[in-house]
Amino acid sequence: MLSPQLSTFHYLMKQLWRIPDFLDLEYFFVQDQKLAEEEGESALRDRDRALYLEEIDEEVGGAEPDREWLIYRWLQARRRMENQAQGGQALLPGRMWYELYGLFWSLFSFLAVAAGAGLAYSFLSYSGRQPVNVSSFFLFFVGLQTLFLVALLTAGMYRKIRGLDLRSSLLLTLVNSGLNSLLFKIRKYGLDSMEAGRREQFTAALGAVRARGKGYGAIFFWPLFLLFQLFGIAFNFGVLGSILVKVASADLAFGWQSTIQLSSEFVSTLVQWLALPWSWLLSASTSYPSLAQIEGSRMILKEGIYHLASEDLASWWPFLCLAIFCYCLLPRLLLFVAGTVGRKRSLARISFRRVDHNQLVHRLLTPRLETRTYDEPQSPAPADVISVVPEDGLAETAPVAVDEEEPSVAAVTAAVNGTLLALVPDELFDDCNFQELERYCQQAFGYAVGEMIRINEEYSDSRALLLRLGEGQASACPPLLILQEAWQPPIREMLRLLQELRETCDQETHIIVALVGRPRPETLFTPVSDSDLHIWRQKTAPLGDPCLQVSPLLEKQ
Repeated sequence: MLSPQLSTFHYLMKQLWRIPDFLDLEYFFVQDQKLAEEEGESALRDRDRALYLEEIDEEVGGAEPDREWLIYRWLQARRRMENQAQGGQALLPGRMWYELYGLFWSLFSFLAVAAGAGLAYSFLSYSGRQPVNVSSFFLFFVGLQTLFLVALLTAGMYRKIRGLDLRSSLLLTLVNSGLNSLLFKIRKYGLDSMEAGRREQFTAALGAVRARGKGYGAIFFWPLFLLFQLFGIAFNFGVLGSILVKVASADLAFGWQSTIQLSSEFVSTLVQWLALPWSWLLSASTSYPSLAQIEGSRMILKEGIYHLASEDLASWWPFLCLAIFCYCLLPRLLLFVAGTVGRKRSLARISFRRVDHNQLVHRLLTPRLETRTYDEPQSPAPADVISVVPEDGLAETAPVAVDEEEPSVAAVTAAVNGTLLALVPDELFDDCNFQELERYCQQAFGYAVGEMIRINEEYSDSRALLLRLGEGQASACPPLLILQEAWQPPIREMLRLLQELRETCDQETHIIVALVGRPRPETLFTPVSDSDLHIWRQKTAPLGDPCLQVSPLLEKQ
């Protein structure tokens, strides 16, 4: 358990997660994937384990670190390393997003105020001959906005009733499709001079965020939603400001007319109904014009306005201001608050137990393991490793946190990511030693093996397996490991099985295809060649599953 002070600190750190953080996190994951392809997984393990021991371990103080805090702390360290590598403040996707969003925030506010004030001023133009038409003003500035708000709420209720999430929103689809082009077409950020490799990593990071499904899918909806609400708020402030300025600086006259033969009594009743949201708080004379004032401000084309009283013509502006406030500005303010809450909830629901997160935590908390035989040169083990000599003549070198007391091997191979279910094909099941499989699984992926299940060799009938996994109930589906021989390329039935497993399990369930090389007489678990690993990853890539991991079970020495 964490101490109260550390728990509070971790909680505060968790509240710091913002959209720029996730963009940078995915960017670094893309970088790490490229590094692993070029230099191997051992390069990542060495770097992240050293980073943990040098910068994070002291802050943990022997307690079990919170997963979200640990990942956030790693992100801070990687940003610092990137800044040092770039000779200053590195250009990262998160920084670009933050600056662009701030730019749009200011731009939307200015344009909305200018648009609202300009349109209202044009409607309020009064030459002394023709009063401002209340009907046209109300329909344009109140009616149209109210219709738009009703349509927005109706669409939201429809999605909720149908069980659709925000990813079904056309608005969100447009944001996702335009996000990449938006970031890379802004010349002021110097992207034209960026080397091609970094541009590709930027693109891959943004694509990874979009591909995360429900984990990331909604977080880009709320910033755009808030921008639209900000536009509506600023627009209505511009309209109200224009009305108040015109009323204070000019002798403004309002009147109403209609080709339809509407009686003054009908208009008075309609006005009173529209004024219900505020009439209980203000006096009747302030809330809306009286029947006499409505009758006195009615314009008849052939009679002109010279017979109309000035007090009647000026009685409409408080009603118009209050209508804009209650029907336009106040709903926008409420939607803005709701959007802020929705954004926070969307960020809070993001899972930190996906493939990349699990592997990162595993690399940070689990020391590196090396295997060598007795005939290899016996160089001194690093300060962070110990050697365990089994009976079969192999020497295993297992890294552990530096401590005065020698830790146990169980502590070295702790399953930081929990327990998974191992699916082993018929031809491998009898030769697959459970203890060995679990040991290698803990070393490679940070999982313990809860159970091994034999699956059909040809994958022709997976109904029993899918039934075992919960008949489509995602909550009953644990993380899965499928043991495969890498020297045999994936067949169509295997790819279909992966698709069926994804449909049966939750979209965020971690599915690992653990590859082994050609078996030897003494063991099934052998290293995988680079070419075989490349073929497997190439064949499974079209599945487009962000939570599917294809990795060797043993690290190549």
